[in-house]
Amino acid sequence: MRYRIVVFALLLFGILFAGLQWAYQFHFFFIEQNQMFLFTSYYFTDQVSEPGGLANYLGEFLVQFFAYPFAGAFLTALLLTGASVLTALICKRIAPAAPLYLLYALPAVALLCIHFGFNYLYQGTVAYLMMLAAFYLYLSLRAFKVRLIAGGVSVFLLFWWAGSVALLYAFCAALWEGLNRTPKGYWVLILPVEAVILAYGSVYLSVVGMYRWAFLPDMYYHHGLEPEKEIYYAWICLPLILCVAWLFRKSGKQPIKKEMIGAVVQLLLIVAVSWLGVTNHIDLKSARLKRFDHYARTGQWDNILIRCKGQLTNYLYLNYLNLALAEKGVLADELFKYDQRGVSGIFIPWNRTVQPTILLSDIHFAIGNCAISQEMAFEAMVSTPGYGNPRLFQRLIQTNLIYGAYPVAEKYLDMLEHTWNYRDWSRAHRKFLYNDEMVENDPLLGKKRKGLVAESFLSNTTAAGSDLIAIASQNPGDQTAIEYFGCAVLLLKDMNAFKEIIETHYGTPVLPTLPHAFQEAVITLYESQPEMWEHYQIPQAMTERFKEFKKQVLAHRNNSGAPNLLRRSYGDTYWFYFMFK
Repeated sequence: MRYRIVVFALLLFGILFAGLQWAYQFHFFFIEQNQMFLFTSYYFTDQVSEPGGLANYLGEFLVQFFAYPFAGAFLTALLLTGASVLTALICKRIAPAAPLYLLYALPAVALLCIHFGFNYLYQGTVAYLMMLAAFYLYLSLRAFKVRLIAGGVSVFLLFWWAGSVALLYAFCAALWEGLNRTPKGYWVLILPVEAVILAYGSVYLSVVGMYRWAFLPDMYYHHGLEPEKEIYYAWICLPLILCVAWLFRKSGKQPIKKEMIGAVVQLLLIVAVSWLGVTNHIDLKSARLKRFDHYARTGQWDNILIRCKGQLTNYLYLNYLNLALAEKGVLADELFKYDQRGVSGIFIPWNRTVQPTILLSDIHFAIGNCAISQEMAFEAMVSTPGYGNPRLFQRLIQTNLIYGAYPVAEKYLDMLEHTWNYRDWSRAHRKFLYNDEMVENDPLLGKKRKGLVAESFLSNTTAAGSDLIAIASQNPGDQTAIEYFGCAVLLLKDMNAFKEIIETHYGTPVLPTLPHAFQEAVITLYESQPEMWEHYQIPQAMTERFKEFKKQVLAHRNNSGAPNLLRRSYGDTYWFYFMFK
């Protein structure tokens, strides 16, 4: 039986690792940003000084390694397999001869369903493993009095180290003694009472903030949000596993053929249960967003562009696309080669949720509007659990170095230097502290500092255009701000604003030449004034293409399918966008 459990565990681990890596590799990169593990004694004592703190500390310790390829899938598969192995040992203790593979797999499947949500904390899985290990030790003790004493100690330690899962442990212990009708087994009710007193007392003394965190697995979910129902699955399945295993407690050794048939049936049921659980709870819709987020964070702009071919309907994707174009310096040249859908595709409206806020911080940093970028980083940091988001710390360090707020940057550098993944980055940026010359000579920080304007635009939400013009005028060597503004007005089809831009800035250091999309817009703006095309140096090949486009529009003016026909030849032009989108 021992060897069969080992083979089962190896198969389960292999399947989990391969499946998670194939379908969810960017999910692990994404959730690594939701916490910041610090290698300091204060961080350790602060964590373990409250209920569930040790489990949270261990969970965050593991999650920090998700920044590395394959590590997230490997560690998650290891944790889930560990839950199955401990469940198998518990079942083996109850029913030694019964190969209950379906029961072994249930906790892994139940936990897997909630792991797909990025607001779930790995603290919950670590706490569940601690509880299973404690319960296995409880079952291993023969004498009831010894079990009772050990149970009392375990409830206290579990509540302090692992949190609310201590109540599940106490309930399962009481259930087990009840199923076995242990003489004087009613004394085991002390354990649930102890767990309830600890939970209630922790809230009463303000050690835990809310009753649902003290009594339910809600403790292991982002505290600012209501948990998904999947978080309760693992808690529900464990008492059921105990009951089913108890029913098979007297099963004897089966003939090999019968045992093989039973194993195959159970494995098929495991596949069916896993398929239903995973397909109903896996969040494939966000997979593309997490992929783009990772590419943007690591500067893999070409990978974003490759995956933005064809139809795009999600404004977040469009913002990542246009940010990638801007970072490559081709925003105003290649904007309409992609499926643009209005100004929200270049400046997503701020809805105070975390991911759009982080994205807006990145966009404004690329533009050079460091004030808005810093504000968005602060806003996103508010919603991050624990000690913060390391990516946002990096942004706050950069913006404070740019502004010369060196004491503030130094404070953030001190924190980031105590992390595993970001300490080298932090040490590399420490050289900029109190050194204006080094900041100004840096290719990134120096360029952003040149774009700083005297007036703060934090509250100037109604005049974003003037912000971008001011930044462009302050640092004419960087075309990002003027191109973002020009592209925004083109997406709005605001030709008056576009006319003002080119009449004011064309031929100046701010806009010495017109990029491709601006040239096409000039033709649209001055359609009846071809002499203006020459003034703005529109290429003859472009004017000829426009004339052919106009001819095709007139030829199909009574055809409802004209947009689809013209998209094939002219879908990459501003003229097509202006007329049909």
